[in-house]
This record gives sequence, structure tokens and C-alpha cells, in this order.
Amino acid sequence: MHFRTRRNVIQLIRTTYDAEKKRGVNAVVGTVPLGQPELPAELQQQMTPQEVEAFGAWVQTQWHMRQLRHELAALSLPETLALASAWFEQNAETTSARSVAEEIAQQMQALRRVLKNKGLLE
Repeated sequence: MHFRTRRNVIQLIRTTYDAEKKRGVNAVVGTVPLGQPELPAELQQQMTPQEVEAFGAWVQTQWHMRQLRHELAALSLPETLALASAWFEQNAETTSARSVAEEIAQQMQALRRVLKNKGLLE
């Protein structure tokens, strides 16, 4: 079994060998919300004990590491923005600065929207 992160869910994918095709065939067994990766009882019944254990191991490593990356990104964002500001001041006339500036502005608007919706900004 392997796991694939898609948008806001984790897909649980089982690979079985297909003798006619002479290769493995992937089948999605189920999905689990990414925000709260706990196996529902009905999904757990469809899985072998080894698959349940593999999901637990995945959550302990990959999901936890993803959460830590998100936290690090949020906590280091003020410093990163200051560094980016300095870079843009020095490189404002370059094509690199122009190409990335619009994408940054869009992401900043999205961040501001989230902060406002969660009550973190007035």
C-alpha cells in the first residue's frame, strides 16, 4: 500500500498484480482528510493489519514532517519577506523580479484572506 496526498485528502492506494496485464494495478481503497489523518472504522475493516500499520507509520513520518514544514514556513515568513524585499530593491529591473512579482502578490492576497477569515487580522 502507498499513500498519495491530493489537495485536502490522503489517498490510500493498494497495488495488486494483474496476471493478464503482467503488471501491478493501483486501486484507491479510500481517502482520509489531510487535516485529521485518522482511519475511519469502515476503511480500517477494508485494510489488512499490515496496511493499517503502514498508514500509521506514514502518518508518524510524512504527515508529521509536512506539518513541521508548514509551521517552519509560517514562523520564518517575516524574515523571508524582509530578505525578499531587499532582493527586489536590488533586482527590480530584472526579468526574474518581474516574472515572480505577480505570483508573490497573488499569494500575499491569499494569505491576507486566510488571516482575515481566521480572525488574525482586524
